Amino acid sequence: MKNQLKRPRSLAFLGLMLAITIIMSFTPIGFIPLFGVSATIVHIPTIITGITLGPVGGLIMGTAFGVVSLINAITRPAGILDPLFMNPLVSVLPRMFIGVAAYYIFLLVSKLFKKESLKNSVSSFVGGVAGSLTNTVLVFMMLFIFYAGKVEEAFGDSFGTIFAAVFTTNGILEAVVSGFITMPIAMAYFRVSKMIKK
Repeated sequence: MKNQLKRPRSLAFLGLMLAITIIMSFTPIGFIPLFGVSATIVHIPTIITGITLGPVGGLIMGTAFGVVSLINAITRPAGILDPLFMNPLVSVLPRMFIGVAAYYIFLLVSKLFKKESLKNSVSSFVGGVAGSLTNTVLVFMMLFIFYAGKVEEAFGDSFGTIFAAVFTTNGILEAVVSGFITMPIAMAYFRVSKMIKK
């Protein structure tokens, strides 16, 4: 994992994930309507990058995702909370840890299995879930630190109630979706990488 980013194919994969993130951030394809709510999948390329290219790749991709989110909030504010994401401590800092968390959870879970196919599939799924939850929790943590009052005013309820509502609907849904999308893509990447090494 240490030398992953020195390989041309790894850099190409990183560039591809960044391009996908930019496209999803500025178009409706970054959101999937499910069960009456909209689940974002914009953070999934960051999760996949972290799992496949390691923590450094995940950190780079997470930072890029955060910067794209910041630009989006400044140039195309749509929701009532978008102005709060003009603060890089809300839009950029939490996103830096998405891929890093996904990688280390992937690594931890992979040690529980000996069979490679099972190891990669389960670990990638759990890593995808963990990366998504990292995004949700850290973003809300920064919102609480800097803008708890504004969030409560915007929604007319306590911050804890708002977080609980978002976490139990969008948060969990996005985590599960992230796991299911991350798993086959990460497994395919590992399979191709193994074939190239032979």
